[in-house]
Amino acid sequence: MKRVLIANRGAIAARAVDTFRTLGWSPIAVVALSDPQRFHTLAADGCEYLEGAGLAETYDHVGRIVEAARRCGADAVYPGYGALAEDPELPRQLAAAGISFIGPTAEVLAAARDKDHAVATADRLGLPVLPHATGHRQIAGLVKEIGLPVILKPVTGCGGLGVRIVQTEAEAEQALALIARDEDDGRDGGSGGHAAAVGGEGTDWYAERYVEQGRVVGVTVAVDDAGTVHPLGERESLLVDGSMKLLEASPVEGVAPELLERMRRDTARLVTGMGLRGVATVEFIVGARGHYFLEVNGRLPLAYRMCEAQTGLDVVALQMELAQGAAPAPGRIRVDRDTHCLEARLFIEPAADGAPGRITALELVPEPGVTYNCALDVRRPVVLDNIVTQVLACGDSRGATAGAVLRAVGGSGVSGVAHCAEEIAVWLRGSGLVPERLGSQALGV
Repeated sequence: MKRVLIANRGAIAARAVDTFRTLGWSPIAVVALSDPQRFHTLAADGCEYLEGAGLAETYDHVGRIVEAARRCGADAVYPGYGALAEDPELPRQLAAAGISFIGPTAEVLAAARDKDHAVATADRLGLPVLPHATGHRQIAGLVKEIGLPVILKPVTGCGGLGVRIVQTEAEAEQALALIARDEDDGRDGGSGGHAAAVGGEGTDWYAERYVEQGRVVGVTVAVDDAGTVHPLGERESLLVDGSMKLLEASPVEGVAPELLERMRRDTARLVTGMGLRGVATVEFIVGARGHYFLEVNGRLPLAYRMCEAQTGLDVVALQMELAQGAAPAPGRIRVDRDTHCLEARLFIEPAADGAPGRITALELVPEPGVTYNCALDVRRPVVLDNIVTQVLACGDSRGATAGAVLRAVGGSGVSGVAHCAEEIAVWLRGSGLVPERLGSQALGV
């Protein structure tokens, strides 16, 4: 039996363990010695321990993950989603060690991760892009040319970390001073690497025009070795707080069908033009003037369960099939856009003093059409987790799923850590998606 190292933690790692066992592989988990939450290791065939504290020193540390894969004799490594899944150094070092990586090549991941390069590629392939610039002098010129607001992003950041919107002249002066400092740190041998994901010494910065009241639409596809693109569905972000997508819904509503079809065609053009293989998501921003490319992620999307609800597929298993060279038969993958999905994510708000939290009560109420994705042990402190659970509702309309999520979020009890359940419930009650009588009933957050 072949052995696979599941290089992640939490709910996605637990799910991957189950999927790979079903596929006939022996799944091995990783766990940081400093991580008290170990639910994801329970069903694995073995466990590799990682030294260090924090994600950057453990689960996202390429060297320690590769060494763990060597120790357990892994034939392959599966990263799921997160910073490690987007790090081109992982497939590069695994290839040198003779271990397979279940994901795109290092070259493709590097091209996708670099926002300046990805936008240039999209532009070359004919996708609409926003006015943009990289580097202090160029960003200053962009602001002078197009005005404010603009949005700043670390060039190689992931997951929205470090992103900031610059609205005023004072904010622009402050941001440009930061960029100049970081460029100086980079020339002096600043840290780069993980710091770039959140903004820090040696960070390179990218800027583009900010689209006011823009709607973020993600198009997820599977690409086989022949370059055939198979649809896995689209979704839109309904509620975003900083870098966190609190609510996503599918199918996309309020966007003209022909515009959505153009986004699908642009997605296919980009992923094939980049030589990307496996599962990927291309994100666009939709504004009054049309749609524009934002970024491409060559990994499992956080909203993978929405894709599964509309296709009937195990997307993790599909990733494995594609990595092994399988080509799904034409028409095998179909998206049922009559199935509506809405997913809420109960993100944990970090404590002001940075101390570990402890969930003192966790009650997820049964609700028809709703499933939870949670891998927390309430008996142990919360140190590395940033989400309590994902709440997925499926139904025959946007309103039905919104009502189900509101009842699930409002009826569930989570205490001991600060989280965003109330923010989600307030938005849903004011969205007009839920009948007023249901909104008034779901107040027990």
